[in-house]
Amino acid sequence: MTGMDPEQNARFTQLLQENTTVNELLRQQAEASLTTLHRPIEQFGVLLSRPAFIVTAVILFGLWILLNLDLKASAHFTWDEPPFFWLQGLIGALSLLVTATVLVSQARQGQLAEQRAQLSLQFALLGEQRSAKIVQLLEELRRDLPNVQNRFDEEAEVMQQPTSPEAILQALETLADGGESSLPEPDDRKTT
Repeated sequence: MTGMDPEQNARFTQLLQENTTVNELLRQQAEASLTTLHRPIEQFGVLLSRPAFIVTAVILFGLWILLNLDLKASAHFTWDEPPFFWLQGLIGALSLLVTATVLVSQARQGQLAEQRAQLSLQFALLGEQRSAKIVQLLEELRRDLPNVQNRFDEEAEVMQQPTSPEAILQALETLADGGESSLPEPDDRKTT
C-alpha cells in the first residue's frame, strides 16, 4: 500500500487475511451443510450454468432434426417424424430437470443469503452498540474535564442510548403497514 509505513501495511494485511479467513470458513460451512442429494444437484446446476451447455443442447437438437429429415428424404425411414414428438418429450423432460435444479439451488442460495443477512445484522447492531458506548464515554469525559464547560447536549444524550432492536422492528412494521415513521422529517434548510 502506498503512503503506509511497514507496520500499518502489516496490520492492514493481517486484517485482510482475517476477513478472508472468515469468508473461507463461511464457504466451508456452507459446503459442509450440503446433503448427499444437494451435492449432485449443485454440480448439475454448475454444468447447466455454463454457456457450453446451451450451445451443446442447441447443436444436439439441430442434429436430431437434420438427421431425421435426412433419413426421411433418403431412406424414407425416420425414428422421429416431424413435428418431432420424441424430441419435444426430451426437451420437456430436460426443462423439468433444469427447472427443478434451479429451484433447489435458489432455495439453498436463499438460505445462505438469509444467514449472511443475519450475520450482517449482528455486526451492524454490535457496531451501533459500540458507537453508543463511545458517545457515552465521551460525554462522561466531557463532564469530568474541569476545563470544559459542562452543558446539556440533547443529541449526545439520545445517541448514547443503544437502539432497541424491538423498537426498530416495530418502526419497520409500522412503515410496512402504511403508518407514519417516528423519524423526523427531512430538514429542507440543509443543503447537500
